[in-house]
Amino acid sequence: MKKQLKVLCVGAGWRGSNSKSLFNGFVKLGCDVRIIETDGYFYNYSVPERLYMKVRKVPLKAKFQKFNKTIERTIDSYQPDILFVVKGLWVTEEIIQYAKLRGITTIHFHPDFLFDDRYHTSLILDKAILSYDIVVTAKTTEVEKYKQFGCRNVHFMKYAYDPDIHHPVPLSEAEQRAFQTDVAFVGRMELPRADALNNLAKLDYDIKVWGTKWDKIPKNYELNKYCEGRPIFCEEMAKVFQGAKVSVGFLTQLSSEQHTARTFEIPACQGFFLGTRTEEHIEIFEPGVEADFFSSTEELAEKVAFYTQNEEIRNRVAQKGYEKVIQLDATYENRVTGILEFAGIARSGSKQVVLR
Repeated sequence: MKKQLKVLCVGAGWRGSNSKSLFNGFVKLGCDVRIIETDGYFYNYSVPERLYMKVRKVPLKAKFQKFNKTIERTIDSYQPDILFVVKGLWVTEEIIQYAKLRGITTIHFHPDFLFDDRYHTSLILDKAILSYDIVVTAKTTEVEKYKQFGCRNVHFMKYAYDPDIHHPVPLSEAEQRAFQTDVAFVGRMELPRADALNNLAKLDYDIKVWGTKWDKIPKNYELNKYCEGRPIFCEEMAKVFQGAKVSVGFLTQLSSEQHTARTFEIPACQGFFLGTRTEEHIEIFEPGVEADFFSSTEELAEKVAFYTQNEEIRNRVAQKGYEKVIQLDATYENRVTGILEFAGIARSGSKQVVLR
C-alpha cells in the first residue's frame, strides 16, 4: 500500500500569503498537511520586544524557544516525511538537524531576497540555511548566491497565482466607485516607484496606490492624495486589478529582480499588466499581446497614455494575458509539484502524491 505524503509546513498562515497558498498546494495534491503558523509567535511585536530584537537580533527568548520546541514536538508526534519551511527566520539549525536525523526531507523556500535584502533574513537563518536538504528560490539572481554560500541543492521556481483568490471578480456599483481608476499599484513604497507614480499623478491620471510605507513619500508629492493608506489582499486585491485600466508591476531596486507574484496575479484577475521590462517577463508574456512593459519613467507614461485611451486593445491584451497564465498552469499547486519532483518524490494520478 502506497503511503500518503505527510508534510509539516512552517510559515505565515494568513490567507493571501504565498506561504499559505503553497501549503494549500500540498493539500490539493493529496498530501496530509500539518501547519505551524508563525503569525501567532512573531511579527506583532511590542515596543520592548522591538528594542530587545534590535540589540539581541532574536525575538524574546521564551517566545523563540517555545516556537522551536513546538516544531520539535510536532516532528515527534506527527512524524512527517517533509519539513517545509517558508522564510524561517527563527527556525534553528538544531531543529533542521533534528528533523534530518529522523529521515525527514527538509525544504526551505524564501519568498524574498536572502542575500540582497537583509531585512528578510536573520543570523539564525544564515546558519540554518546550509542544513536544509533543498532550498527553493523564485529569484534568479539568488540561485548562484545560494550555491556560493554552500547550499548544494538549489531549486528555482517562478512565482504563481492562487486560483482560489486570484480570479476575475464582478464589481458592484459601489465597488466600481471604490476601485475603478486609470492606474493602480499594489506593493510597498520604494522611492523610484514613488517618483514614477508621482510623474503620472502630475499628468492628471486617476491613481490608486495600496501598500505599506507610502506615508514616507515627500509631502510635496502630488501622489500623496492618491495613496489609500493601507495594504490590500485577496479578493479586494483582485477587485483593484479588475477596476484599474492599467495595473503597474514594479520590480524592487534592491536587487536584479526579474518577476514577482504580481506578474501572475494581475493577469489571473483579468487585469491589464504593465510591468518592468525584463528577460523573464518577456519570456512569460508576449509584449503588446499578452501584457506590456516599460524600461523608464518616460516609457511608463507613454504606455499608460496609450492603453488608458485604447480600451479595445487594452481589453484584448488583458484577456490574452489571462488565457496565458491559465495555459501555463502558473498555480501554487503546480509549483509544489515542481518542488516535489526536484526532491525526487513522484506525483501519482491526478490527486495523490506518494513516496517513490
